[in-house]
Amino acid sequence: MHSDECVKPLDSPEIWEETGIMESLEMSSAPLPIPLVSVAITTFNSANWLPRALDSVLKQQTDFPIEIVIGDDCSQDTTVAIAYSYQERHPDVIRILERSKNGGIQRNYYETFEQCRGKFIAWLDADDYWTDPEKLAIQVEAMESDPSISLCGHFVRHVTNDGKVERDRFPCFPFRPAGRYGFEKIIRSCFIPTPSVLFRNGIQRDLPLWYFDLAPATDWPIYVFAALTGDIVLLDRVMADYVLTPDSAGSSKGDMFWLKMHVRFYDYVESNLPSKWHRVVRAEKGRRYESIAYLLRKQGDFAASREAAFKAFLSPSLMDNLGSKTKALLAQLVREAEWRLSGGRAASDKPKAELK
Repeated sequence: MHSDECVKPLDSPEIWEETGIMESLEMSSAPLPIPLVSVAITTFNSANWLPRALDSVLKQQTDFPIEIVIGDDCSQDTTVAIAYSYQERHPDVIRILERSKNGGIQRNYYETFEQCRGKFIAWLDADDYWTDPEKLAIQVEAMESDPSISLCGHFVRHVTNDGKVERDRFPCFPFRPAGRYGFEKIIRSCFIPTPSVLFRNGIQRDLPLWYFDLAPATDWPIYVFAALTGDIVLLDRVMADYVLTPDSAGSSKGDMFWLKMHVRFYDYVESNLPSKWHRVVRAEKGRRYESIAYLLRKQGDFAASREAAFKAFLSPSLMDNLGSKTKALLAQLVREAEWRLSGGRAASDKPKAELK
């Protein structure tokens, strides 16, 4: 799927029929107050982590109403039962969106965002949690005071499932200091941690249809389209823990997977951007190909490495990345020549029976 069309609004009957969503809000006897902030929590077999995430939200100290929208993607464990147990205790806060069939991570995110009623949407994956009870109040104050801010983030810690702190501050200083960032920074790198994000409701409707083809890259497209309409602010405060869950959609993938995903993202997004940004996109795509060529060369797959190195050279404008892309191409050709002269064969040259 490669289209410039935006995703279909979720109030269309055919989408509700296709996705099999059932909203528990209709079971509530009293109308819920309109929230200023909707906290979107998506779940799939998240029974081990959901209580911790929900407790961290319920501890928030605000003088404005919030709601928690839990979007479950047909979990097979006790996730939904846990969600309903929390809703029973907090009926004026928690809404639950169930699926009768699995729709996938991208669609679950989008449809959960679409059911959020707040002016702002706070992003929280079920395996992450917030550590500062003033988080929402601080971020809302920043965004309410400046309409030119489309998205607000902050620093987080990286922790393991058992609570060990692997990194006490991310993004890393001084490479990404606190401050205000425009479009050029976010199109080059996805550096805003998802459990830190608060964005203006409606940005998700600018996403093109190809968003659903980029699983599990759920966050970067939203950041990029947010930056087309305003600035991104990174607050100088650690207010959440990002949990390094080994089998999660993000943590379980290696460098090669994400480099190739970045290339796909740049292939898609270029047509949705003003022409002044096309050169930046192509230069960044070239840098990803440089890294791909390096990893493939380390694996001994010289034919694929050579192809990636040529793409690294040809993707950007001629003079962009000139030093690094020339180095990548020469390193590949020299290393491959050395390998062949030594009598070796690249992995791609082995008979099919030898390939693993």
